[in-house]
Amino acid sequence: MKKVILGMAAAMMLAACNENKTQEPAVAVDSASVVADVMMSRRSIRAYKDSVVSRETLNEILECGVNAPSGKNLQSYEIRVIDSPDLIDSITAAVVKDNPKIGERKGFKNIFVNAPCVVCIAYDKGYDMAQVDCGLLGENIILAAWSKGIGSCCLGSSARWIVDSPSAKPFLDRMAFSEGYELLYCIALGYPDETPDAKPRREDKIRFME
Repeated sequence: MKKVILGMAAAMMLAACNENKTQEPAVAVDSASVVADVMMSRRSIRAYKDSVVSRETLNEILECGVNAPSGKNLQSYEIRVIDSPDLIDSITAAVVKDNPKIGERKGFKNIFVNAPCVVCIAYDKGYDMAQVDCGLLGENIILAAWSKGIGSCCLGSSARWIVDSPSAKPFLDRMAFSEGYELLYCIALGYPDETPDAKPRREDKIRFME
């Protein structure tokens, strides 16, 4: 049942990403329930299968990402996608050279929680709401990926390792972000090789004002 719901969600999210596609869906579904199911069933994934995510699928996911709202529609982010195993391994080797303890973690393969693909997101340091834009972008990417059965994990530490590691600077330079942009965080993507349970959320985080 979950696969059916996720499949319907994928079709709906892709349709929403392209404003020019106005055809009615072949099967009537409760869109609110489907979207809510994707949000509530999503988990952060830290174990991935070796299966490759096709670039066609990645482009569909990223199209949903860039259709997220942004302040003044400035789209104050830049995206770099790394899906080459060799490049991921090379970046990992550079970071571990400067931070050997990172590579000592159990089951360690790469600095992106062993994912076969990573999306690197940079923000415009000259715009004070750019990090908010990057967050909205990332959430769309994560939900679009999950609707296609692809897991994800937000990685702030991986971005910091790359930025702070002298040996990784050539790879950061290869990302060629525009002047004034800085790598903020990464999103690992891949087909899940685990089914983690949801972690509890604190109820005291929400309060209605009277």
